[in-house]
Amino acid sequence: MQRARDLFERIARWADRHSPQTLFLRALIILVVPMLLLQALSAWWFYSQRGDNVTNRMTLFLVRDLRLLIAMYQDFPDEAHRAWILDHARSDLLLFVNFRPGMVRAFKPPEYFDIVGREVQGALDADLKRPYYLDNGIGGGQLLIEIQLSDRDVMEVLVPHVRLTFGSSFAFVLAQVGLALVLFGLALWFMRRELVPIEHLGVAADALGKGRDVPDFAFSGGTREVRNAATAFHTMRIRLQRSIQQRTEMLAGVSHDLRTPLTRMKLSLALLPDSAETKELANDVADMEHMIEGYLAFARGEGDEATTPVDLGEILEDVAAGARRDNANVTLELQGDMQVELRPLAIKRCLTNLVSNALRYGSKVQLRASRGRTSVEIAIDDNGPGIPPDKHEEVFRPFYRLDESRNIDTGGVGLGLTIARDVARSHGGDVALAASPLGGLRVIVRLPI
Repeated sequence: MQRARDLFERIARWADRHSPQTLFLRALIILVVPMLLLQALSAWWFYSQRGDNVTNRMTLFLVRDLRLLIAMYQDFPDEAHRAWILDHARSDLLLFVNFRPGMVRAFKPPEYFDIVGREVQGALDADLKRPYYLDNGIGGGQLLIEIQLSDRDVMEVLVPHVRLTFGSSFAFVLAQVGLALVLFGLALWFMRRELVPIEHLGVAADALGKGRDVPDFAFSGGTREVRNAATAFHTMRIRLQRSIQQRTEMLAGVSHDLRTPLTRMKLSLALLPDSAETKELANDVADMEHMIEGYLAFARGEGDEATTPVDLGEILEDVAAGARRDNANVTLELQGDMQVELRPLAIKRCLTNLVSNALRYGSKVQLRASRGRTSVEIAIDDNGPGIPPDKHEEVFRPFYRLDESRNIDTGGVGLGLTIARDVARSHGGDVALAASPLGGLRVIVRLPI
């Protein structure tokens, strides 16, 4: 039982690897293969069953006609009656008959006979009971039969194939092919019509995954399952947008409300005399302000900004120019078309955070952007101390800070990379870390096209 299950699993894996990857082509195969099998089976039945039976019956009629001609030849031996027999055999029985003296040739059945030859041979063997010679290869659509009448007389008969076959073969094949083409065309039209809503749903899901606007849609056609899937997708989109909006408003509200007590605490500390305790409290208040600013930046990353086609190269040039205004060593290299649909302010904030983070720990930063087949990849390299490979994923956790060189004293509150990845993923992309050729850290931002 286990071996059979393993065999079926291997067959299923092989079929998945070698079958088309689109639903349309797979559905087409599901439609075409049974149709071809049905056509083949019906043709086989028609020719091997009905065709053989009809040919067999017609060969029996032929043998009976031959027996009738032999009887008439023997009963009316004079030449006048024989001429009458030959004339009516040609006009009424469609048989071309000739009587001659001699002996029939020895007949040896060939290795292969077609259906007509095989049926005629069987009928002659079963019903004629006379020596005969049969040749089905004389051409002209005819079959030659020689029958020994007596010791010195032979009857030669040329039998047209139309006497032994039914003439509807070609019409049957033509009708089958024509009907199959009509049904195949109708099936293609219906199948394509049913798959169009699924394609639209896939486009909408892809746009939602890339953070782009998905207009409201409803399918009036299609199957009930497709309409249910579209309704579920529409509901999911509304819930996601509502959840993101609630999170953004909550973070912004909490961060804003915390500023009021922090301002009071700063005023109270300013009125107190200088001491070690007041200095520590002032440092704690400053740290809290940094954290609130991080909250607000994080909240702004999920704002209501709409996506629009922009030139990503111009955004990168603005980010690099802003860093150079602070006397930073920043180079920029662009490869390919940089036209991408995105939220420009969010992406600019993301790239600015990454470049500022790189400049905080290094003295040189290189920006490279290249367009691929499905995405634009931006690499930000610095010559700083870098991040250990085992920490590449941990640093994306909110408020996670590395010790020593990457702590709250030397920069942010641990939300820079989190905000960058959040912005990239809201566009359907991602942010990853790697070792830089400059010796520091490489940050790779991928945005779908």
